[in-house]
Amino acid sequence: MTVISHGNILAVFFQASEAELQEGRAWYSNAFEVAKAISMRYDLPGGIDTVAAVIAALSPNNRWERNVRDAESLIQVYTMGGQVDALKVSSYSQNKEKAVRILKGEAPLDVLGGNKVRAFYHCIANHSDLSVCIDGHAFSIWSGQRVTTTKTPKISDKLYAKISEDYRIAATVINQVTGACYTARQIQAITWVVWRNLHKGEMK
Repeated sequence: MTVISHGNILAVFFQASEAELQEGRAWYSNAFEVAKAISMRYDLPGGIDTVAAVIAALSPNNRWERNVRDAESLIQVYTMGGQVDALKVSSYSQNKEKAVRILKGEAPLDVLGGNKVRAFYHCIANHSDLSVCIDGHAFSIWSGQRVTTTKTPKISDKLYAKISEDYRIAATVINQVTGACYTARQIQAITWVVWRNLHKGEMK
């Protein structure tokens, strides 16, 4: 594979409108508030951290709005002592099983698998400014070409680390140029918003 730098990320970022900057910059903080609100409604042990982990567990191939609805429905049924097996979610059955294990008290990082899902959990829970969620769209932005999610190549641990580092480098460069204080996950979210709008109707 051709060595690709953080330059493609910068190229997408600097196409952002003010509205796109605001939407992307707030994306993970809004997700944190969603997790916080759910945790307060159901008084879950582990609070926001547990909710973020449940959301992350159910996230693969699940749109954000449905992801949140599925997570809250599962949490509601579980906390009320209902039959979680009968609840349908828009994710794979093994992902629902992972979410239930987390609700039963298992440590999220002992349950969640895959760099992307684990990073998504960290980003929602606001654990670290260094975590970056690299999905198919983030890969496309980094590579500089639109690759449909069904054709995104398997991202090895080494490649995931490389792409994540390039997002962190991009954040550093952008902050130096703009005088802002963007985190790497905010750069990922902003560029995702821009990429979505550039390829509206094409993203799958």
